[in-house]
Amino acid sequence: MPLEPEIAAHLQRLAALPAATLSDLAAYREGAARSAQTLPRRDLPIAGKRDLQIPTPDTVLDARLYTPEGEAVTGLLVYFHGGGWAASDLDTHDALCTDLCSVSGVRVLSVAYRLAPEVRFPLPLDDCWHATRWAAEHAAELGADPSRLAVGGDSAGGNLAAAVALWARDAGGPALKAQLLIYPATELSRLGTPSYSANASGYGLSSEAMRAFIDLYLNAPEDALHPHASPLLAPDLSGLPPALILTAEFDPLRDDGVLYAQALEAAGSEATHLPGPGLIHTFARLAAISPGSAANMDEAAQWLKAKLGS
Repeated sequence: MPLEPEIAAHLQRLAALPAATLSDLAAYREGAARSAQTLPRRDLPIAGKRDLQIPTPDTVLDARLYTPEGEAVTGLLVYFHGGGWAASDLDTHDALCTDLCSVSGVRVLSVAYRLAPEVRFPLPLDDCWHATRWAAEHAAELGADPSRLAVGGDSAGGNLAAAVALWARDAGGPALKAQLLIYPATELSRLGTPSYSANASGYGLSSEAMRAFIDLYLNAPEDALHPHASPLLAPDLSGLPPALILTAEFDPLRDDGVLYAQALEAAGSEATHLPGPGLIHTFARLAAISPGSAANMDEAAQWLKAKLGS
């Protein structure tokens, strides 16, 4: 189907702005932050949010806890933001996490892992892994039930969440009830799927930019063959927590999500694919301006509520 009209108008607004390129990463990061600040937000209620810090063996990570209305103990979603492993932060994804918390009724812990290229694979993933373990160990202090833990993320964050789920299975815990993967990058070695060609430019994230992000994240091309960088290449995808995978029609990463859902299902793991007709990469942060984006994100939140329900 064609682009949703509201999405097309959003792309026109973006086209009128000065182009930011990854050749000046500092400027790119600043532009991403400014762009997020200008996006309208939905007025969805939560009880509150607070910033905290998560100690790891290598560093201390900033994080933000979102608490839904009500006094009940809830499940907990540990969330990793997108941004090509190299940009974005807690603030750029504040509205997205607020919406997920409000609609799902579960707590959301958003984690600011260290960014590439200052640190490269596997260090950002190590941050996410240690943050997930910390969340499991401290869930009760956060007002959450440690037996109702999930991971999630969008784009690069979806890649990290999928890798954490693999790691947790292989390490024997922490036990995860679900993984919410929003247009995840699942295969970093070939980049030759039809969606990379069909949606190479003109829809926000370009195929060229995706290749540049991967180059910033990985130390060497052979890193892309590791299952923690490319979950789709994992030799065994069985025994993983139920996955909801959201994709966008006009996105170079569309086929990454589709293929991962198919591979999970073929391995006997529960996987649900929620397509995004007429939508683009980043739609998860466009719910206030795009009816299709809002509908898909609300459906994802309801799925999360069902998976982390008491």
